[in-house]
Amino acid sequence: MADFQMNVNYAKPQVTSLGDMVNMASGIQNYQQAQQLNPLALEKAQIENQVLKQKNDERLRLQEFTNNPLNWQTNGRIDMDKINAVIPKIAPLTGADVISSLSGLSKSQTDATTAKNSMTQGMRQIVAGRLGILGRMGIDDPQTIVGELDRLKNENPDSREVHDLIEAYKYPLSKAQRGPNVLKDLIAQEQSLLSPAQKETALTPSISTTAQGQTILTQPSVAGSKPTATVGVAAGLQNTPQQDGGTMGQNPVVGNLPLPYPIRKASQPYAPEPTEAADQIAGQGYRNRLIEAQGGLPQSRRNVEEVIKQATGIGEDLMFPGGGVFGRLEQRVLSAMKSDQYDMLAKDLANMALSNTKAMGGVGNTVAGLDMQAVANGTVKVPTSVLINIARRVQADQTNIDMQANGAQKFAQQYGDNNIKAYQQLWNANADTKVFEVMNIYKDITDPTKRKFEIEKLLGSDPAKRQEFFNKYQNIKKLSETGGL
Repeated sequence: MADFQMNVNYAKPQVTSLGDMVNMASGIQNYQQAQQLNPLALEKAQIENQVLKQKNDERLRLQEFTNNPLNWQTNGRIDMDKINAVIPKIAPLTGADVISSLSGLSKSQTDATTAKNSMTQGMRQIVAGRLGILGRMGIDDPQTIVGELDRLKNENPDSREVHDLIEAYKYPLSKAQRGPNVLKDLIAQEQSLLSPAQKETALTPSISTTAQGQTILTQPSVAGSKPTATVGVAAGLQNTPQQDGGTMGQNPVVGNLPLPYPIRKASQPYAPEPTEAADQIAGQGYRNRLIEAQGGLPQSRRNVEEVIKQATGIGEDLMFPGGGVFGRLEQRVLSAMKSDQYDMLAKDLANMALSNTKAMGGVGNTVAGLDMQAVANGTVKVPTSVLINIARRVQADQTNIDMQANGAQKFAQQYGDNNIKAYQQLWNANADTKVFEVMNIYKDITDPTKRKFEIEKLLGSDPAKRQEFFNKYQNIKKLSETGGL
């Protein structure tokens, strides 16, 4: 298997199009007109027609050359010696762009191999899991895949090796055309990152026996091909192989998003995909974190309300009385911010923000543009107005956790923990913080005028943005209530 293989559109030359023929006809017409004008115009028209004809001939020769991978690859890897020996001869005018694209792909192959060799198996598993999930969910848009890989980089900010491998993947993806070959290559790349022992376990055919005495011979998916399961009768005679997308069950679609794996049933034997066990564990961990955090929400909500109350009181105490020297206000603000009471409020609130982020599976520490870890450590001080804004964000995250946990439970009951990443993707696509802030405004503010003022201050008046918000609002409610869209 090649170290790096993607279904790329490496600027393959095209066959002569209708536009090319029109251009040639136009050139001939210009040539005939030039005959009637002057020798200079005639010579120019002749040169232009010759160049156009040569370019078209070169496109055809390049098309024939690149259609056969053996012409420009060796053992599945791009061979620049072959390319440089042939392309300049068959396409002296137009071959430079093709050589440049193939050279870029060759560099990506080398960079990917170097990155893989320097990675631990744990690092490889991080990337393999994401590639496999995208492939099994039917994500065949290269730009969407690049976005998910960038998200993976953000989730692993300190892993240089993971970053290097992802960057090596991004160049060929930038040249790729969406389609089924992209899905096949994602699965192939996932499997190329497995350890030898994992490959043997995941890719070797196996046989099992049911309680009823039937035998099941499973041929796992290899390099993106469909797996098969052959069920034999008790006497040992084999039935016709069942090819059904993997494991005796089609992958359903939730919210226009195909699930990574079929829905598993305890009574039905199946051959797990290479990364399915890891995704099952990860899904259970994600759901359990949410449920645990949900259980502590009543107390943490009271804590945030108390922080807002006390911070508001400190802010009101800072209101400068009339008639004094205005410059003393800054001194009073600084004095209040250095007080033990205020310092403890800020630290408690920052720790709640960090706890919320961890419960939702996030990796960032930033809220309202501030590093919450620094606030929790007491190294960063914030004024009361900022502290209250952070508290509102923490409250929004608490509502997020509550609703997200409800939806994750319902999703897992219907589709299984092995598919939970599909739920996460749907939730993250709609979980705008403003959605939960508006929900809190409706819950906490009973005065219609004040409620309307706060919502308009938060959302603005742009109709398009309002509609986008409304769609996300509806999707979040449905995900929380039903587990799907």
